Amino acid sequence: MIINDSCFHPAATISQELLPILSHALPSVISYTLPSERVVQGNAEGSRIVARHSSSSTPSEGTLDAIEDAITRGKGDDDPRLPVTAAREEGRENDNNSSETIEETELFLKRVAASSYAHKSWTDMRRTLVYLRTEVRFYNEIAPLLLAANDGSNNHDDDDDDDDEDDVATRTTTLRNHLPVVHHADYDLTGLIPEDCPTTDAEQASPFLKNNGGDNNNNDDAIDDGNDMELRKNRLLQNKGGHILLQSLSPSHGYFQDSPLSPFQSSKCLAAVAELHASAWGDEVLLRTIGDRLSTAGGSYQLSFRNPRELRELVESWDGFRARFATIGGGGGEGDVVVVDILEKESVVRLGRRVYDMAEYVSKELTPEAGDEYATMVHGDYKAMNVFLPSESTREGNKDAIMIDFSCAGIGYGMSDVGMHIVHAVLPRDLDNGGEERLVEGYLVALENAVNRRRRRRRSKRIDDDYDGEGKEEEEERWTYPREVAMRHYRLACVDYLRFIMGRFWRSATPESFEKKSESKNTTLINRNLEAAMAFIAKVDRYLEVFEKEKREREMMMMH
Repeated sequence: MIINDSCFHPAATISQELLPILSHALPSVISYTLPSERVVQGNAEGSRIVARHSSSSTPSEGTLDAIEDAITRGKGDDDPRLPVTAAREEGRENDNNSSETIEETELFLKRVAASSYAHKSWTDMRRTLVYLRTEVRFYNEIAPLLLAANDGSNNHDDDDDDDDEDDVATRTTTLRNHLPVVHHADYDLTGLIPEDCPTTDAEQASPFLKNNGGDNNNNDDAIDDGNDMELRKNRLLQNKGGHILLQSLSPSHGYFQDSPLSPFQSSKCLAAVAELHASAWGDEVLLRTIGDRLSTAGGSYQLSFRNPRELRELVESWDGFRARFATIGGGGGEGDVVVVDILEKESVVRLGRRVYDMAEYVSKELTPEAGDEYATMVHGDYKAMNVFLPSESTREGNKDAIMIDFSCAGIGYGMSDVGMHIVHAVLPRDLDNGGEERLVEGYLVALENAVNRRRRRRRSKRIDDDYDGEGKEEEEERWTYPREVAMRHYRLACVDYLRFIMGRFWRSATPESFEKKSESKNTTLINRNLEAAMAFIAKVDRYLEVFEKEKREREMMMMH
């Protein structure tokens, strides 16, 4: 779009600080504005950026001056991706060719400044910083591997027959189109989290302690008394953090976010995550890399990743929640009766203790090894607002749902993403009368189709002159996800998600907080919609009974 100076509004912030970052997307960037609206969440801050740049791909003298100044001030030290001198020389050669046209491009910048989370306990601060590290590593390291493994872009000869070529083309466009364009991603957590420290090491000693290799494993209050410790903390946090610069997916670009979602919208989200799951399905080598660089236990609500306090206080949290909600309304209406009935059910009265007793068992059952049969890569935080859907006006353009925020990605069962998404995003009335089963089945069909496409493509690369009829018959076998196994994983995920919600959110939830958050699209439905919460409690109550029996039977078998 061609612009002029009048397009910039005085209310917007104009700065030069981010030019080194923006130059990765737009080498000829001149300046930018930060609109007043920002996305501020518990673990990151996001900003829409309107960048002003030349139509030429070569940076201007002014841009290079600003970048050099930023580097001098420590904003881009030792960054080999900013070849300022070479770019300046190239720009001078082109200066006499023609006058430049100034254009405007919208981008999105996600930033994490470690110092912004100094108020958190070390356990919670560490989780925020690890989220950043995981997402940057996903975009820089893992996404290219997924694409190379599934696109056929790994230097194989393209000598497949026509049908196979069609399958490869379909797989290529589908996988790529579900991921955002990332222009630059980087982090610096030096002195805070060692590069080889596992994501799930929630017991990592606080770096703010004088003796951070000592015996103190209680990191909730890890800062020693005294000014020296505070100075050490401030010094370690200074200039630490990172950023991710992405394409803009705003409504003006044909995308939207929403919650709750209709069944159709949810099915589009589930189809997208099925492609992600299929991209690493059955690939033990790739999964080991994912486990090493991201997490061996993917998921924002994974027990090993949470603050131990959540589980310790789970029973108390549930008892308090139940007391606050059991008598809600008091008007005798139909809604009130439903609420009172489910919370007064004997098994539900004990639900906190039951979930607590089963927490370790359920988490273990949901944490596969890289070589396990149904292990794959999971998104880890697959809520409605982590998916951009194409608007109605762009469906004819064949745009796909785009997944964002891979900060909790790692190894897991795909059903963990499915379970979280459905409870987070879909209203109970849309899950009744077979609605939930249709969504799950739609995901399973999409997963099976994607996995089988990938298997066919990989087999085609191994075909040789000795390939006989017997091998051909084996090639035609279709992989399926046994529904009994799939539903077991789905129900385990629901139980595990309730454990997370109980310990993390329901400890302080009240009818008033539900009402206040009722329109908060980024909040899970079961923490802002009473009907959704009670329906989920009833469902998990049934699922938990099955797993309690399963656990007892396994323990009895071990005794004999």
